[in-house]
Amino acid sequence: MGRWGLVVEENQGSGEEKMWALRVLAHVDGTREEALARLESWARTYRPEHPRRPGRRLVYRQGEGFLTVTEGRSRDYHCRFGVLELLYDSEAPEPQDGVPPGY
Repeated sequence: MGRWGLVVEENQGSGEEKMWALRVLAHVDGTREEALARLESWARTYRPEHPRRPGRRLVYRQGEGFLTVTEGRSRDYHCRFGVLELLYDSEAPEPQDGVPPGY
């Protein structure tokens, strides 16, 4: 078991201010397979910033995650969804005996 971050990468902003950005959607405690199942649900229902008036939506499985393509009026937009194992959290409580887990 582990702790998994569910992330989305998408274009944000418009015109010259458009940039590619990553956002953590949620965390899942469990197996990688459980995290992927939750991520698939996110990929099917997530509403990206672009396009403003979404049309057809396609969801593809892609290696370790998913790719969604949403048709817009003038062009198509895509988002990448991934599962990342959380290895360190600076705000997690310190171990009681002062020894890092796994030693």
